[in-house]
Amino acid sequence: MDKSFTLITVYLIAFAGFTSFSLLFPVVPYYASSLGLSAMDVGFIVSIYSYVNAVAILPCGMLSDRWGRRTFLITGLVLSTLIPFLYPLARDMFTLCLVRALHGLGSAVFIPTALAVVTDVATPETRGRVLGWYTASAQLGLMAGPAAGGFLLQQFGFEVAFYGCSLTPLLGLIFISTRINAIHQKPAAVTGLGEHPWNWLRQGGAIISLVTLVLVAVGSGAISTFIPLYVREFGVTEAGAGIIITSCYLSSAALRIPVGNLSDRFGNAPLVMAGLALCAAGLGLIPFMHDLWLFALAALVFGTGMGFAMPASLTWLAHLSPVDKRGLSMGMGSAAFQVGLALGATSMGMVINQYGYTNMYFTAAGIVAAGLIVSLLVTPIKALDKTNA
Repeated sequence: MDKSFTLITVYLIAFAGFTSFSLLFPVVPYYASSLGLSAMDVGFIVSIYSYVNAVAILPCGMLSDRWGRRTFLITGLVLSTLIPFLYPLARDMFTLCLVRALHGLGSAVFIPTALAVVTDVATPETRGRVLGWYTASAQLGLMAGPAAGGFLLQQFGFEVAFYGCSLTPLLGLIFISTRINAIHQKPAAVTGLGEHPWNWLRQGGAIISLVTLVLVAVGSGAISTFIPLYVREFGVTEAGAGIIITSCYLSSAALRIPVGNLSDRFGNAPLVMAGLALCAAGLGLIPFMHDLWLFALAALVFGTGMGFAMPASLTWLAHLSPVDKRGLSMGMGSAAFQVGLALGATSMGMVINQYGYTNMYFTAAGIVAAGLIVSLLVTPIKALDKTNA
């Protein structure tokens, strides 16, 4: 089967999967708030998805190395199609947390497997470009989802928005069933057999990449979870909140492919550092904005940083891990991002309860900036020149 055919298949499936779960970014905070829950409760409910995802994503990635990619991709799409139908049945904090946990499990089956398929078919020389296209597809889904979710919620209410979350993974499931042979069950080549599955983590670049993914996700969680509640103080509607979140992923999506190409040529560390700096700047700008389009501008700055940091971090991880541990390494990258999303939602919810939204965004910016400073201090100067080797 031609590699480009496999890659296009996974790119389209990634778009479907990420559109589905991001559609609920503006919906779940409003839904939880409508049940009379506090901002801290909302943060916890949103984060349950990411906590479960982070815990389950590693074993799912490892099992896809052993049992096959195709099986896990299909299973993840099936779960992502069925679980959203449970949301309208959740009428209190406990049941809503339970549904969020199940939804997170469905994504944990899908995400590391899709990443592993992409890295399986890429060569070391093209890995940055291929991962750039994959993450661009995911970001386009993350860009389309919030705007669609905000629109569906404002026009039709919660039930239609939740049911709409099932549509794109269903389409992805139908699509993959027509080209099932495009997805190989196992990597074509296997190296490094007999190595301990965690040895690759001893390399400094792997640690910096994982920390970067956590930090970027903390900021992303602070935006996607609390922007809908914060901006309504300034008269921004549900649809407007969706536009702001979409703006974050718009700039990120636009950069994924060129940044992937740059990482193949110049290395990953400089792009990671630039991305962290821009993420901190975008978060720090939010408290100074007071209308829809200025909020969207701050989100664009943050998204630009995310567009630099994430593909470079994932490419760095892929370069450092052996082929037969690729599901594990991509699972760890995905888990790191989900941990950051969860921490961003829960910890920033606590900050809001104590100090308000403005100080929360300053705090998030400070956390990302501190991570940048530490990364610069521990990264060897030579690594800033070329880090793909």
